[in-house]
Amino acid sequence: MIPNMKFYVISIVAIFAALGIGIYIGFTLDAQSFIVEQKEDIAAKIEERFDFLTKENQQLKSSIKNIEAENDRYKYFIDSTYEEIVRKRLEGINVAIIETKSDYMYSGVGQILETAGANVINVTTISDRITNEELLKEIYDDSNLAKWDINLITNSIIELTRSIVNGEETELVTKLMEKNYIDVVGLFNEPVDYIILAGGSLKEEKNRLNLIDKAIINTAKNMEKSIIGVEKENTNISYMEDYKKFRISTVDNVNTNIGKVSLILAMEGRPGHYGIKPTAEELTPRSSLPALEYSKGR
Repeated sequence: MIPNMKFYVISIVAIFAALGIGIYIGFTLDAQSFIVEQKEDIAAKIEERFDFLTKENQQLKSSIKNIEAENDRYKYFIDSTYEEIVRKRLEGINVAIIETKSDYMYSGVGQILETAGANVINVTTISDRITNEELLKEIYDDSNLAKWDINLITNSIIELTRSIVNGEETELVTKLMEKNYIDVVGLFNEPVDYIILAGGSLKEEKNRLNLIDKAIINTAKNMEKSIIGVEKENTNISYMEDYKKFRISTVDNVNTNIGKVSLILAMEGRPGHYGIKPTAEELTPRSSLPALEYSKGR
């Protein structure tokens, strides 16, 4: 009787074990089938998405090519016509250019001014030497010039600016040229009507801005002469925000043809802040408004 019971128990256990193994195998096979189906579904969706992105990428490339072609046409038009836009707008105006640093050259400015009919009387570049007060004192001591006890740098810049505006080369200006504190192309032989202040630098020098640029601006204003600040679009340190605070018009991309047009139109009588940098308020002056009415229309 006992052996028979053991047999039944073992048989029952074997049956349930077989059922458990069968269920497990069945579940595993079903899960694997589900995973395979999921993988196939995901792969199909990825392929569909890839095809969509490929098509979209091709459309974007086509759009970019069209935009580039349109930009090239605009650039060609501007390059072909900008000189005619500004021609003779500043007829007979005497202009001086002052580069307050030697970091950037502005030869293209003189060319567009001449196209506009202006007379570029002189171009003055101020070297870093002028900010060394000890070196500057030597000029005064060697020349027996009357020397200011304070603000020697700023007062020297004021005299330089007056000399440029009046068209009179003072003894100090002569010494500054001889000692390479300034470099001058042209002569101090005619009064000027307008000063173009060319700024921007490779490194930040806030103190220099106040000693030199601000002194030039204030002197020009005190002498009731027009002054505008310009710089190239790729300057490392921009002066436009400071010039704006000093309350003069600005053009921040004067190395471009659009910037050159902006300069001439602004000088003609359309004050403002033009260019592409954050300080700019418009890309270029609206030439549709007459110069004398421009301030009213803004």
